[in-house]
Amino acid sequence: MATIGRDTTITWLGHATFHIATPGGKRLLIDAWVDGNPACPDEWKRRVREGPLDAILLTHGHFDHMGDLLALASATTAQIVAQFDITSWLATKGIPEERLVGFNKGGTVEVAGIRATMTHATHSSTFIDNGVVVPMGTEAGYVLRMENGFTIYHTGDTAVTADMQIIGDLYRPDLVILPIGDHFTMDPRQAAYALKLIRPRYAIPEHFGTFPLLRGTPEALREHCKEFGVETEIIALQPGESVS
Repeated sequence: MATIGRDTTITWLGHATFHIATPGGKRLLIDAWVDGNPACPDEWKRRVREGPLDAILLTHGHFDHMGDLLALASATTAQIVAQFDITSWLATKGIPEERLVGFNKGGTVEVAGIRATMTHATHSSTFIDNGVVVPMGTEAGYVLRMENGFTIYHTGDTAVTADMQIIGDLYRPDLVILPIGDHFTMDPRQAAYALKLIRPRYAIPEHFGTFPLLRGTPEALREHCKEFGVETEIIALQPGESVS
């Protein structure tokens, strides 16, 4: 297992949900699917509910990314960071507006001591609320700059896009978190090409293995990285495992 050595601990909670402990001692959650997530270990379901949790960042509105958001918003005091369309809907659900950080692609906000820039992704974004399909803006990713400058790019659910080269040029992320499962997102070959565009030192694959439909594997990602001459180190975590 790689050691990043930048005072940041990244834990995969299964599917697309990550817990990040920052160099400044803050606790971040990317995508709020914990109790309903069949891949999330029970110990982490408890730890997330009990906190502390400083911020929850949402990439888009699908159930497997924000299905437990309202419950976690009640159980914790975390600020909720998302596209403006999502935070507007959350305000109607009784979440205090002072806890909502709504912005849009290209914008940067400071939350829990880190700087978060919202980036483009290619996917879709809806939520089913009491049987009604609610539009949730558009899909997104995040570039997260830790207090010490360590930079993580979470692509969100997406296909490979030329925008990734721009993000690589602008922000030079040290580590990329990206989907490899296929069907709803990139497959391993597209993900390897994405890493060719972004050029990070490390990458953590996600959004695979939760359901039989999500067939991509880290081993296939490594093979396709060889095909494209990508030298990124692939860190393949199991749900509940961390790298720091």
